Amino acid sequence: MIEIVDLAHAEELDEFVREHENCHFMQTSLWGGVKSDWGWYGILCREVSGEIVGTMALLRHDLRHFHTCLLYAPRGPIFTDGDTKTFHTLIGAAKALAKREGAYCLRIDPRIAAQDTQFTDAVKEEGFSINTASDFSLFQPRMCYVLRLEGLTPESLAAQYHRTTRYNIHHALRSGITVRLGSQDDLPRFCQMMEQVAEKNGFEARKAPYFASVLRELQGCARLYLAEAEGNVVAGALMVLMGNRAWFMYGCSDTEARKDHPNELLQWRMQCDALEMGCKWFDFRGVEGYPTEDNPKLGLHRYKQGFGAEFCEYIGQCDFAARRLLGKLVTVAQRFYHK
Repeated sequence: MIEIVDLAHAEELDEFVREHENCHFMQTSLWGGVKSDWGWYGILCREVSGEIVGTMALLRHDLRHFHTCLLYAPRGPIFTDGDTKTFHTLIGAAKALAKREGAYCLRIDPRIAAQDTQFTDAVKEEGFSINTASDFSLFQPRMCYVLRLEGLTPESLAAQYHRTTRYNIHHALRSGITVRLGSQDDLPRFCQMMEQVAEKNGFEARKAPYFASVLRELQGCARLYLAEAEGNVVAGALMVLMGNRAWFMYGCSDTEARKDHPNELLQWRMQCDALEMGCKWFDFRGVEGYPTEDNPKLGLHRYKQGFGAEFCEYIGQCDFAARRLLGKLVTVAQRFYHK
């Protein structure tokens, strides 16, 4: 049994996602509040008894010049591993919604391992094409690092770090670096440091209104951490906690302060807080490519490996062409625009 809900009636969907082993905050109505310039739909799949067995939160991005839209389920849908029956039911409902709304494309990128051949077969059976790019060109990164927290204490957590990472944390403490929770009042300084990081690494930084909406709409699930030296903010990080998992979303630091390793201290504090909140996993999110010596981006891999995190390769970005010819026209237009 399928039910479609809007942002104002998503309590059951949000509760299901929070309690599920495959919880992801982007699959809740809270993320729909952050993405307020997109539309939002929630799909619930129920047993005959009324019990919810799967959900999908879809964002709608309108392309007004083409009179169509993209329906996108970030890190969705949510269902129990191996339950392909529920997956097919949810996808069927999403396809019907895409047809009703005139969408040219239905996109999903679930947190399912690339090695899960059963799920890969189910995706292909539904007519999806799978983009397995290993860089940051996808909506969500396919290559990630995840740290298992279950059964650890702050002491045993630090003990599994690489010795260089432990040394850097101690160095930060000896240098007088302290960590505190921030608020929206701290966003101007946080965004200033994000601009420095973006300029150095060649990407466009998010602006203050976006970070303000994350802190506001995620209703206590999002936390801003700030590292200070002699009363001055020298580094920052944004973490989201929900259900059994915490996500490191953004990190930045002042160029001059990096020698004192405030970022490593921030990571340790965030992971300790995630432990205290009962999280089983700490998600470092994306990297580019594989952890091989010929990868020019290997440094970020090494940094996350230093905390004991494990490399995870997900299935990728899956697109269903709901209106194939229109989708090709949109793709050509988008390539022309980016050029």
